[in-house]
Amino acid sequence: MLEPLVGRLRWERTDGGIRIVIPARLSWGAIRRLLDDLWIPVLGYFGIFAIAGCVAYLRGLSAAFFLRSEGVASLLWISLGYCAGLVVVRIVPLLFGETIVKLSPAQITIVRNSRIRHWKQIAPTGNLHRMRFVEQSGQIPIQNEIGQNEIQFREANSTRFFGAGVTREEASALIAKMMEVYPFPTHLPTELTTGVEAK
Repeated sequence: MLEPLVGRLRWERTDGGIRIVIPARLSWGAIRRLLDDLWIPVLGYFGIFAIAGCVAYLRGLSAAFFLRSEGVASLLWISLGYCAGLVVVRIVPLLFGETIVKLSPAQITIVRNSRIRHWKQIAPTGNLHRMRFVEQSGQIPIQNEIGQNEIQFREANSTRFFGAGVTREEASALIAKMMEVYPFPTHLPTELTTGVEAK
């Protein structure tokens, strides 16, 4: 049975671990990520549209003929449809989704659910370290390029994140609860013996 943790977070004990549910939150960082993802396809499709117009003009066709042609209208509708679809695919999880974190001493499972897609990541806890809260600020820090609050951890040589949009209080309670199950180190044991520090 899920119990309140802090803020919007809910949790429960499982066999040998915990399960935490983090409801999605629409934030400026999430909107910024959407805009970052949108500008490349928008420029690409409208770039094709502009090139097709230049080709039609150079072939001696009038601009009016070009704008009235079925191919151009189809290309325009495909472009607009793609952009609208991308917005829906990105915004719906932020409005109706949730992240479920299942942690045991052996592994962590992070599941992102929404009404239109499901994403799952599993990692052994022995490969994880440096669990921390990263907060957005007026000047977006280098370690938080997406511009939103989140919980980050290192898995071998890559940075993973979950809980986008959590508050500082929610993150503190969540990390404390996770540390009860598995004490995430600041460095991997292999890094300490070889003298390589985790970034």
